[in-house]
Amino acid sequence: MKKWNLVWTLFVLVIALSGISLFFYIEQGHTLDKALQRISTLEENGAEIQQQLDESLSHTSGLNNQLNTIEANLSQLESGLEELQSIRGDISQFRDQLGELSDGILEINQKLVEINPDYFSAAQIIEAAEPFVVYIEASYLSYQVSGSGIIVSSSGHVITNYHVVEGMKNLNAILNTGETISLELLKYHADRDIAILKLVSDRTDFPFAPLGDSDTILVGSDVLAIGYPYPLGDIIPGRASVTRGIVSAMRKIDGYNYLQTDTAINPGNSGGALLNFAGELVGVNVAKYVDVNIEGIGLAIPINEVKNMINEHAG
Repeated sequence: MKKWNLVWTLFVLVIALSGISLFFYIEQGHTLDKALQRISTLEENGAEIQQQLDESLSHTSGLNNQLNTIEANLSQLESGLEELQSIRGDISQFRDQLGELSDGILEINQKLVEINPDYFSAAQIIEAAEPFVVYIEASYLSYQVSGSGIIVSSSGHVITNYHVVEGMKNLNAILNTGETISLELLKYHADRDIAILKLVSDRTDFPFAPLGDSDTILVGSDVLAIGYPYPLGDIIPGRASVTRGIVSAMRKIDGYNYLQTDTAINPGNSGGALLNFAGELVGVNVAKYVDVNIEGIGLAIPINEVKNMINEHAG
């Protein structure tokens, strides 16, 4: 009997130990599964972290590239700035040289004025003369001609060559401003080829030519011829044409005195102004001698031979 009790006791112990072992085995299995799941989760998180790290590294690489580009651009800008500084230096030097040149020109002009107080530059003379040299349009029926004229009074008296207006009924003057004003013929001298007209206007503020003394003109004196040579006058009547030359000789043709010049005088220049370098009117351009073997002979009526007609009508 005691033997069977011992056997049952051992059997119960074995069963109990087996249950306890099974319990611990199952618990270890659960713990292992949890550990494996955690490891799997950690691996997934690690993969995500690695991906984020790779993306960060890629972004960092892009930023480095942008930084390198910015540094390269900055280097170019610095180089360009150095070139700009150099150009500024050149400009400053050029301004200094230009200032010295201007001072030199001013000094030369002052010396010229000291030599001849009545001396003006051609540009100054032209600027002053353009307003009193007009473009003349003359027509009768279908016949049209054009020429130049000179305003000789503030009331608008104009002198020109008679052949410009001879036989014409409709006479107009176009000022350098572009304004067109009718002309009235007052008097003419056909043989002398000179005529005086009046702008049909009540104005008394017309710019007019200062009259010089043609008797004092010397051979070799510088002169300017201003007028509207054909066909330029018909195309651009707003601007006069200017040529420069000298008085070549004093001529008497058919009993009349003329100033011979080498200034270019062309059709349409007739009636234009011949000015000395004091800006004074010394002659009225009238003709150009043309021949196969002759070049550069222009003729002008001395202004002193026109003054009586001017004084008679313009006062």
